[in-house]
Amino acid sequence: MDIYATFFRSILFPGYEAYKGRKTSSLLTSAEQRLQWPRQKIVQFQLERMRELLCFCQNNVPYYQKQWLDIGFNPNNLTSVEQLSELPLLTKQDVQDHYQALIPESKRISNMKKSTGGSTGRPFHFELDKGSYETRQAIMWRGYGWAGVDIGTKTWYLWGVDLGQQSWKHKLKDDLYHRFYHRRIANSFALSNDNFAEYTAELNHYKPKAIVAYVAPLYSLAKYINEHDVKVHQPEVILTGAEALLEYQRQEIQKAFRCQVFNTYGCREFMLIAAECAQQRGLHINIDQLVVETVDHNGAAVKNSVGDIVITDLFNYGMPLIRYANGDQGVISERQCSCSNPLPILESVNGRKLDIIRSPQGKILPGEFFPHLLKDFRGIERFQVRQKSLSSLDIFIVANDKFDDQVQSTIDGQIKAVMGEQLQVNFHQVSEIPLTSTGKHRVTISEL
Repeated sequence: MDIYATFFRSILFPGYEAYKGRKTSSLLTSAEQRLQWPRQKIVQFQLERMRELLCFCQNNVPYYQKQWLDIGFNPNNLTSVEQLSELPLLTKQDVQDHYQALIPESKRISNMKKSTGGSTGRPFHFELDKGSYETRQAIMWRGYGWAGVDIGTKTWYLWGVDLGQQSWKHKLKDDLYHRFYHRRIANSFALSNDNFAEYTAELNHYKPKAIVAYVAPLYSLAKYINEHDVKVHQPEVILTGAEALLEYQRQEIQKAFRCQVFNTYGCREFMLIAAECAQQRGLHINIDQLVVETVDHNGAAVKNSVGDIVITDLFNYGMPLIRYANGDQGVISERQCSCSNPLPILESVNGRKLDIIRSPQGKILPGEFFPHLLKDFRGIERFQVRQKSLSSLDIFIVANDKFDDQVQSTIDGQIKAVMGEQLQVNFHQVSEIPLTSTGKHRVTISEL
């Protein structure tokens, strides 16, 4: 038994959340209890939350007030979740064009502001309120718990970190915060052929019960371990995220660490959308927090085949995203899982694999590095990173008037701080970035 995790879950975490004025601990308990309900009761819960949110939008959100008046939509008439399909999709461009009209007046001051690079290559800005933040934290910990990673479990994160220079006070605060949560963060963006041994040494020293990691860097580390027969600490479980986990990657990682690998699916706009259970035959969708749909190119609902993923967060009253197309594709199944979890199944997620970028010194960067770096530069409308040789990198940017030489210099410096001064970074300001033949925008393209 993990004594600290038990103490943390029962005493420290509830106390800390109460001190911060948050309800995450009780929301987590409630979310876990809902899994004892039959599916129909959860669907009814989902419908009630959806109706409450849409009625709020009708009364408080200018964007939806005008849109729904034009199409004659009345949320008071909703009798099923499926009726949500009567509403138009919300695209990233819609959010950008109508940002202020999507925010209720009562939430403008208190909202949390977030940014993401996303898988589309366009920095995306959005907001959420305190209640949404607490709910999505609770849902995330519930999903991690399906794999045995409970809150307070000793965990090693191979994950993205804040970029740029940080003060010692900020670093100290972050370190104490992570120690409190019983975790250690290893910078996935700094992983390279030259320091694989350092990462495995840190892992062996820390001896975590769990690993949470981006797929690409963990896969690279696993290949190093297997090819060099490195003795490495065996955790009890591994959770992966940030990009699709392919079966050959899962096998390589499991061979290196000698434990099960569980996949998750999420995005910054909503956090955890779905996660694997012990059966590992698809990911359970958190329909008690979200409405997740898949639609074809005409916007019609599809099941058991690939469609564009469309999501509604039922708890974000700060900036309601109703039928938001996040740029991913997936397959929602009508199959019932053989486990006791009543939540429906997302069979697969497609279209999120980002190319790996390499440096002359052998450093390996997951494609997620660039959305993570560029998301906060509001002078960038869209971008794409292309690599044709080890010695250079081309960054194509659709810029606005907030992009200048100082921004470019800052980006160049932060890339070279990770990849080395020998890498030549070439910036190209362009009017547009072409889509792939399938109509998608690739963030990173490696031709090596």
